[in-house]
Parts: sequence; structure tokens; C-alpha cells
Amino acid sequence: MTIPSLDRYIAMDCETVRTRAGHVLAKVGMVDHFGTEIYQSYVFVDRRNVTDWITRVHGIKPGDLDDAPRFQEVQAKIKEILKDKILVGHAVFNDLSWVQHRHPYEDVRDTCLYYPLRKSIGVEREGEYPGLKKLYLKAFGEEIQKDIHCPVEDARAAMRLFMSVRKEFEQSLAAGEDCISGMPAAYQKWFW
Repeated sequence: MTIPSLDRYIAMDCETVRTRAGHVLAKVGMVDHFGTEIYQSYVFVDRRNVTDWITRVHGIKPGDLDDAPRFQEVQAKIKEILKDKILVGHAVFNDLSWVQHRHPYEDVRDTCLYYPLRKSIGVEREGEYPGLKKLYLKAFGEEIQKDIHCPVEDARAAMRLFMSVRKEFEQSLAAGEDCISGMPAAYQKWFW
């Protein structure tokens, strides 16, 4: 069994604001397998449509998105970066839905769905998804998201978490073992 080369792994995390139509992408961060930032961008959202900035979570406030690139531009850049890559993330099904990007299911490594990580903090029930902060603290004894969520920091944390179990994760997948929990059905359209 050959484990994919390290340069194939890219981690992504997104932050959103709430609009009348629901949550929409407001900021994205991506890192390589070293945890080095390779892309970060705000995304323009018309402030007249925002019903909740969710500033307490990620620090994004009115005015931050006014001069940001349009969604289509950011989406195109993300698709370019993810082409032929393995996407790593935590609850990455959320991120794919906000980016509106379909990614091959076999090229996704989601740390919130990997059974050994879930079990390490006592999450065994299907439909329950462990938080990145709690998993990271358990794995490394270090706290993240102390003040606000930063998509680059969260992508970096998801990548580090994945890299700590990469060999076992890849071997389990290659052997066809049942090693990942199911994702919410509403998100399955973002995988093919």
C-alpha cells in the first residue's frame, strides 16, 4: 500500500456570516502539509444582507468584507488549489457547502469523522461531531481558538491532527476498513 505523497494534502477552513438566506462564506484559509498558509481571503458579502456578523466567533465585523474579492473569484482560486489534492479539514462537509465545491469523496480526510480520533474523546454515536478545539487539546495538550476562530489556524490544527494519524488513516482506507463516521445527509451532494 502506498500512502499519498505529502504534497497532495491541503487543509481548508471557512468562516461565515449569517444572511437572510442562511450562512454564507466570509473568510477562507488554506494550508499545506507543513501548516504553511497558502491562501487566505475575505469574501465580499453585501452588508445590507447580513443579519448576524457572528463577530464573537471569528472577529469579522461590518466593513471587513466591503472591498473583498467576490465569491466567484475566491471559489475559482479554491478550486484551482484543490485540483488533484486531498482535502483535509474538520467537519469539512460544512466548508465544502459554503465554498460550493464538489470534491471527490476518496480525496477527503475529515478529522471529525475518523473513528479513532472521535473515540479518543468519547464520541461514538453517529450524528455527533466532536469539536476541533477538544480533539486538538486531547491530542496535543494545547489549546486553540482561545479568543476567536481564524480559518488559517483552524486549517493548520486540522492538518496537524490529521498528520498525527495519517499513516493509520490511510492504511485503514486502503484496506477498506470502516474507519469514518457518516456525514449529515444534506452535505453529501458536495462529494462525488
